[in-house]
Amino acid sequence: MPSWTLPSFILAQPIQWNALLLFGSLLLFGLIGGHLVSKNPWIPRITGYLLAGFALGVGGLNLLSGDVLRLANIFADIAVALMVYQLGRYVDIGWLRREKWLLVTVLSSALLCFLFVFAALEWCGLPRPVAMLAGVLAIGTAPAVVMVVVRDLKAEGHITRRLAAMTALNNLIALLAAYLLLPIVATEGLTNLATLVSHTLYSLCGSLLLAYVTYRLTMPLARFFGRERTRQFVLVVSVITLSIGAAHALQLPVLLTMLLFSILSKNLDLQYDLMELEFDIASELFIVVLFVTIGASTRLSDLFTIGVAVAALIGARFAAIGCSVFMFARPARLKWRQAGVLVMGNLPMAEAGMGVGLIQISLLYPHTTAEIAPLLAGALIVLELFGPVATQLALKLSGESGRES
Repeated sequence: MPSWTLPSFILAQPIQWNALLLFGSLLLFGLIGGHLVSKNPWIPRITGYLLAGFALGVGGLNLLSGDVLRLANIFADIAVALMVYQLGRYVDIGWLRREKWLLVTVLSSALLCFLFVFAALEWCGLPRPVAMLAGVLAIGTAPAVVMVVVRDLKAEGHITRRLAAMTALNNLIALLAAYLLLPIVATEGLTNLATLVSHTLYSLCGSLLLAYVTYRLTMPLARFFGRERTRQFVLVVSVITLSIGAAHALQLPVLLTMLLFSILSKNLDLQYDLMELEFDIASELFIVVLFVTIGASTRLSDLFTIGVAVAALIGARFAAIGCSVFMFARPARLKWRQAGVLVMGNLPMAEAGMGVGLIQISLLYPHTTAEIAPLLAGALIVLELFGPVATQLALKLSGESGRES
């Protein structure tokens, strides 16, 4: 009986993951997880993506870890950039001038979040620098979660717009505050203060400059292609991809750069050359990969080892948001029910690795990031799983959901 074997030269090297194999696998497993959980109308699909990633990642089968996970982060960056671009388009300076109490609410929420989280973590015995930095990072609301749920429910209205604008502004404040605070609280003994300050100035000014240059290059192209949806869609995606590549090459925070570009393009485009676009199916591909990747990087050990501190962070953050929203609900002409909806919608916390760029700054702040990472990871395990459910429930209760998920 003849036997067939592969020629030795065909598999001369071990089979390795490549970008296409990884992208397809993440999409397939994420799609399956999302479909299974979506049978329950109160659980959003992204929770299924997270669970699928957890099963494949370091907390499960450990198929997505190390270099494979770092490769997946490239696709995750694109997803975050697409979501942040759409989110930033909700920040209309003219509208904010009329809705001045919204801006007051955001600023007070950021201040209370820092103070409450800082006090709670210091009471838990954490070092003061870690407690202060965690207080700043806790300000941000997860942009991808909010935008995905808004899109899935086709939510539109006063509360939805306020939630989106609050999310964008919260992240902008968190990013700026984190980079300003890092040189003060950093525990790096071998790095002098001048280097740390220079890094902060470079990150903030470089992001603003890159965002402005991107805006100045995009507007003439938008006028050249005209107000044709397909061409503008390709233009925006290509600009976003180029901006991500430039931010990585220049070691600039991706989310801050994209958020600034989006806000500039919304408020400086007085001729409305750039259209309002819906990314829908195209962004869905990267969304699946994003949340599967987040799930794959989740370790339950991070939650169990510092459970008390994680509970304190989440409780203090929720209390701060609740106090600020209800404090200014009456001047902002919000009913108590609407205020409660906004508090619930802001529950998911921005993913630290992408939202604030801890991965990018870890080379300069290795000790500081090592101290803060387990606490943030533990909080994100809880908030990434339950935050999307809270946001979806909030938008359904607001009455602005266009369809049931």
